[in-house]
Amino acid sequence: MRIELEAQKEPEYKRWVPLARQVVQRTLGLRWKDVLEIYTYIPTIPLAEALALEARRQGSDTHVTLMTDGLWLTSMEELPIRWLRTPSDVEHAINRAITAYVYLGGPQDARRFRNIPPEKFEANAIGNIRQDEPMRRRKVRQVDLPIGRVSPERAEAYGLDYERWHKSYNAALAVDLRDIQKAGATWRRKLKGRKKVNVTSDAGTNLKFETKGVPSMVDDGIISASDVRRGFVETSLPAGKIVSAVLANSVHGEIYFTDPLLLMGKAVRGLHLRFKDGKLGEWGAEKNPELLKNLLRNRRGSDNRMGWFSIGLNAAAEPCMLDNSIVQNDVGIGLGPHLQLEPTKAKPMPQFGATIGQVRIEVD
Repeated sequence: MRIELEAQKEPEYKRWVPLARQVVQRTLGLRWKDVLEIYTYIPTIPLAEALALEARRQGSDTHVTLMTDGLWLTSMEELPIRWLRTPSDVEHAINRAITAYVYLGGPQDARRFRNIPPEKFEANAIGNIRQDEPMRRRKVRQVDLPIGRVSPERAEAYGLDYERWHKSYNAALAVDLRDIQKAGATWRRKLKGRKKVNVTSDAGTNLKFETKGVPSMVDDGIISASDVRRGFVETSLPAGKIVSAVLANSVHGEIYFTDPLLLMGKAVRGLHLRFKDGKLGEWGAEKNPELLKNLLRNRRGSDNRMGWFSIGLNAAAEPCMLDNSIVQNDVGIGLGPHLQLEPTKAKPMPQFGATIGQVRIEVD
């Protein structure tokens, strides 16, 4: 009897078909002769299967890349920096062929990150940026769906409440994308043209700056034809933020972060930054400040100036996740020009970006 019941059990990928259909049809709009690359780890193989099947049903070709925790982590621990900085010829070739890309997130266990020197993370990031150059040049549509990172191991590494994070992530993922689009359109109107912005919080943040005349980018979970024409070819799921370019010399004030900055298996807490005449001056953190050395020290020119900010739009998301940038009224800031907003000014290099926390935003 038990054997018969097991034989009747549906394949695991079927539970992911509704999400896969949304990604393939609505988010990416795949059609005949599109080529979709899906990057997965072992826990997200069923979702990768569902995505591949839905893409093929639309007439698209598919390729699935499988990575494992053991291979990735051991490579980071044992291989030299020279190897990590070198772009993969295989990935480079794939990126010359594909027209769409979905990343499902991983590895699950961030606790082992603590055994890896910071310079190896930087080297690996540089290698990835170099091998992704064909995707940037060809404006390949990309979806970040890092559901594989929502794990008890990551929660333990960063001091997150896994149950709350898991619940918030799935609630945010279920939000109607039309609601995100409406919220994004409202903020886009507010930020159109040159605007003066003041960001304040009870934690002590008081930051003032001006936006540029560059049109804002709304990450609403859909990559439309107009988005592609403007070069906005990346989106995330769960969705929900607007990103605007900042006039660097206008930035003045202090930021006190209530959101932790999660890096290399540890949480940087109590982070604060001070800007004067656009330049990053003093900075520090109450816990794990040493993790910021490679990110904030020795930055030159435009790279040590605030170049963009984001506002979260997803009403269902709570500020308890690995990435809080979609949380409603949670503001993020980034150093250096934004790669999609100002592609001719931005350098393809590891960049600093972090969310402040939920704040008050005034636009003049």
